[in-house]
Amino acid sequence: MKKILILTIIGSFVFNTSFAQTKKLFKYPFVNQTEFGVLFGRVKNTNYYYPNYSSYWPGPTTNGFTIQNIASLSLQTFNGLKVRKMTTLGFTTGLDLYSTTLLVPVALGVRHVFYEKSQEGAKLQAGLDAGFGSTIANASNSYETVKGGALVNPTIGFKFPTKNGSAWLINLGYKYQYLEITQNIEATDIYNISSKETRNLKRFQVRLGFEF
Repeated sequence: MKKILILTIIGSFVFNTSFAQTKKLFKYPFVNQTEFGVLFGRVKNTNYYYPNYSSYWPGPTTNGFTIQNIASLSLQTFNGLKVRKMTTLGFTTGLDLYSTTLLVPVALGVRHVFYEKSQEGAKLQAGLDAGFGSTIANASNSYETVKGGALVNPTIGFKFPTKNGSAWLINLGYKYQYLEITQNIEATDIYNISSKETRNLKRFQVRLGFEF
């Protein structure tokens, strides 16, 4: 199911871009920015320590948890229309992997070039996406329920135009994603234990891609 979803998303990006450019469907130029990225962050790992049961276990840290650096992969595409010479409005989606959770971002986006030395030269671009993360691509199981939530993703970076009118992209950004994980109660669980955890995922982002 995940492979089919990924292929469908990528295929729709390519088809929509080529079809729109070939048939000239829009009054204003159609823009597609497709990027691969890495999400960098730091997470807390809780230390479990039961001194009453075992004296051989290592002692806990002072604050009860350790900090771990992590990096995960991201695929993103922005499809929009130029409303002004320097400003494009559109729709953003893709795939974001957070540990064992796979989210599909669904967001409205804006891209604005606020500095260029010449029309053919490098351009400084800012971007903003705001929406939510969907768990439609996440594998479901009977032990836990995962729900996505609000996301905000500001970026700043460079566009390097090519001779054929497209451009290479380098972007740096910050991505905030809300996530909720509920541990389900099993019928055979005599202790009736369940939990609900909310996570405010904060990631530094590096993206490389291409504009059509």
